[in-house]
Amino acid sequence: MVQFLHKMTANMTRLFQPPHSNKSIKKAIIATSVVATLSIGSVYASNDKDKDVNTVYHIYSEGNLLGTVSDKTVVNDVLKKKIIEAEKTYSELDFSVADQITYVPERVYTPLYDNKEAVKNVNRSFNVLADAVGIVVDGKAVAFVSSKEEADQVIKRLKMKYVPEKVLTELENGSKEVKNDDFLYTDVRLEENVTSADEKVVPEDILSVDKTIELLVKGTLQPKKHVVKEGEVLGQIANDNGLTLKQFLKLNPTLTEEATIHIGDEVNVQSYEPLVHIVVEKNAVRNEVIPFEIEVIEDKTVFKGTTKVKQEGVNGEKVARYSIIEINGSLAKKVIVDEVIVKEPTKKIMIKGTKVIPSRGTGELGWPTVGGYISSPMGYRWGRQHKGIDIARPSNYTIMAADNGKVESAGYDGGYGNKIVINHGNGMKTLYGHLSKITVKVGQTVSKGQKIGVMGSTGNSTGTHLHFEVYENGKLVNPRKEL
Repeated sequence: MVQFLHKMTANMTRLFQPPHSNKSIKKAIIATSVVATLSIGSVYASNDKDKDVNTVYHIYSEGNLLGTVSDKTVVNDVLKKKIIEAEKTYSELDFSVADQITYVPERVYTPLYDNKEAVKNVNRSFNVLADAVGIVVDGKAVAFVSSKEEADQVIKRLKMKYVPEKVLTELENGSKEVKNDDFLYTDVRLEENVTSADEKVVPEDILSVDKTIELLVKGTLQPKKHVVKEGEVLGQIANDNGLTLKQFLKLNPTLTEEATIHIGDEVNVQSYEPLVHIVVEKNAVRNEVIPFEIEVIEDKTVFKGTTKVKQEGVNGEKVARYSIIEINGSLAKKVIVDEVIVKEPTKKIMIKGTKVIPSRGTGELGWPTVGGYISSPMGYRWGRQHKGIDIARPSNYTIMAADNGKVESAGYDGGYGNKIVINHGNGMKTLYGHLSKITVKVGQTVSKGQKIGVMGSTGNSTGTHLHFEVYENGKLVNPRKEL
């Protein structure tokens, strides 16, 4: 190459040599030498740095071009300031910019760059990331804490929400069964595959241990279907699922506030679904009562409405062993593994009378009017005790005996007006007041449902109705309990 250049120089000297000037010849040789020198420098530019060649840096973040700068320090200074500011707010975290910015150098003769524009784009697009540890559930990072120690603490405390620390420690150390209170714990585990992994995230995404546990247990809102049950309306369904009516209708765009729903219809709702499920397996041994059975023997020699105890019942005892599975503190499964009968129960035997005679009541009172409703209950009224109930607005005014018995009294009695008292021969008596007409006589045997008079408004009465009282063994009782 050098020989070629010398030859070229000689040719050019001859080319520019004037015919009568030695001085001009010397100048031409010098100029040609300069040209040759420049040519040699251009040829070896790849090996020797040239003052006319410049390096610029193209900045990329996550594959996106943020700009071009004259020097890497332009961007590095910006990143350092960002990290310093972040450390002021999150002093406990470690920050880095590794692998977030890529510099692609380019050597050019005419450098084109815009440091200000690049810095603006970096400030707008670049997030300072903190070193963190992700809680990974079934392969997906769902929460972030600041260290591996905190991640381990989260998993441990998740389990300790449902078992004592002592139980957890012994099970993790290999114990097959750990007794605590009256349970025998056999396993505590996470249903999902939960691990941890190093991550780089924005500081705001890093949670405390307590907040992480709360997130994992509470979970996130997930859509689900609700089947409409009898009596439910849109507002109630929304409220029961933690939704406003507006939110509910947004989930169900085909419905309006006035829409009619039917039993069995499916509507869209949403509820929180835990991100993790802690499974606790344990056994329990329980001493339990075996309730005695009741056997009823009918006896036609005993009056109906009368019962007698022939043999008292005695509960039995057994020892049962249960296998229990709880998920997030709620019972998921409970089965009896085995049981031992310690004491057999003794059944209770009752004699129930079936004998019916017209003068004796059965003990089961019937409604004494043809329909109607209770217009005034038993209790204090107008400053004094209202001894019975008032029944008004029946289908017709017929008054009937509430049960079999004998008429003990029938006639006018002051405030009661026309009044009838029936003795049912079993410790019960019934009283009927304010009748307009009495159709039975004292000593007459009446049967249940038989007409004994007509509803009226005699005595101290504000309108047509029946005043009805019930007595058991001489004591006033509320008729509503007997009817």
